[in-house]
Amino acid sequence: MSGHNAAFELGQDQKGVDFEGKFLSFWDGAPTSAVAGYGKGALAVDTTNGKLYINTDSAATATWSLIGP
Repeated sequence: MSGHNAAFELGQDQKGVDFEGKFLSFWDGAPTSAVAGYGKGALAVDTTNGKLYINTDSAATATWSLIGP
């Protein structure tokens, strides 16, 4: 994976690894649990407020938890 498209590639379904779904996403605001497809441990970046979230549930039922303050 070349550096210029690494963020894009991580935002796609991961293949060849033991990970279910997408790993990285960028949101205009906080992520919502209504959007499925992001595996447990996936990261979401809130580009509006500069906050980082992690999915603590599964790809079928995402639960986004804020990392840090």
